[in-house]
Amino acid sequence: HTSYLRAVAFCPDGGAIASSSNDKTVRIWSASDGSLLRTLEGHTSEVHSVAYSPDGSVVATGSDDKKVRIFSASDGGLLSTLEG
Repeated sequence: HTSYLRAVAFCPDGGAIASSSNDKTVRIWSASDGSLLRTLEGHTSEVHSVAYSPDGSVVATGSDDKKVRIFSASDGGLLSTLEG
């Protein structure tokens, strides 16, 4: 990350860790060796929260841009954006 961290979350299977930051991104890291697996982008402001779904297949993020973005944990693809 290039700015302050805001939140971290462990994937339920223990294999990955997600971190959110003021740099408007979420990064997914390998829990075993700390390598960066992927970067989730799309927010236009600081990302304050991150959470995995119970099965670990989806990552939800919340930002100061007043949006919740839902990403695929496996490939980082944006699945949906919630706003309003």
